[in-house]
Amino acid sequence: MADSGSKFWATTGLPRDLIDLSPDLFAVYDSDDRLCFANPAYRAAYHCDPAEHRSWRDIMRSNHEARRGAVIQTEKIEAWLMTALARRGTVPHRGFEAELHDGRWIWITETVCPDGRMLFHASDVTSLRSESRILRDERDAARRASWTDPLTGMPNRRYLMERLEDWLQAQRALPDFGAHSIAVLDLDHFKQLNDFYGHAIGDAVLVSFCHRVVEHIRTIDLFGRIGGEEFLLFLPNCPVEAALTRLEALQAVIAEGPTHALQTGITYTFSAGVAGFASGEDLHETIRRADRLLFRAKTEGRARVRG
Repeated sequence: MADSGSKFWATTGLPRDLIDLSPDLFAVYDSDDRLCFANPAYRAAYHCDPAEHRSWRDIMRSNHEARRGAVIQTEKIEAWLMTALARRGTVPHRGFEAELHDGRWIWITETVCPDGRMLFHASDVTSLRSESRILRDERDAARRASWTDPLTGMPNRRYLMERLEDWLQAQRALPDFGAHSIAVLDLDHFKQLNDFYGHAIGDAVLVSFCHRVVEHIRTIDLFGRIGGEEFLLFLPNCPVEAALTRLEALQAVIAEGPTHALQTGITYTFSAGVAGFASGEDLHETIRRADRLLFRAKTEGRARVRG
């Protein structure tokens, strides 16, 4: 595992000696979101060693507990991590500001390859006017809120549709559209569960389901809540046959029982419909095809996947 960073540099030809000397922060995460390279500036800021091959989630959790690294304004770190992971790596490129516990502000850019590898780069922007930085922070917080389902912390319908439309536009410009899948998932018998146990337990089931899904999908997959007990999962570079296999594996994980978000002993299942993207097809028609397949899974007995 420790040599994955060396393999990265062997294939890129980038000047590692200059990057090691740079005050900017550089890091590379692999397709499993584990750190495989970090220059000294990144290691000092986030207190990590790439030789340990730790996941981004573990690095952020340990830094939060020790009050170092990035400032994360939450008392519920696991919920924060699930919300962050649901968006992390789902767009090819993004930029945002972050505050470090040492007093610095950094401008971060993340670039994601189709296979899920991520390049992290950050520069110190502390010298920028604090007034404008506060305004930008407030603007970004409002934008995140408009894209987030308030109960589960997952991306909402608006965010999902905007990201998918952007992805489709970029994908159709490529010479090879590729094979991709989209799934609509629905919790089985949720209304009965909600009516019998109450809304508090129903909400806990929804949160539990989201956490379990995010823990078992790829970094580049896009997952969110589109309404009620219905969810959407986009699987890029994944043909329908592979998507069916992955969703069946997810069903087995869900059947194992509740997570930390649901300690009542209640179990639940989900059904799903999976459709492949056609390069010239409207996004909403693809979703409608997945929804029809979901209905078929429901009518055939639930707790199953159809594609």
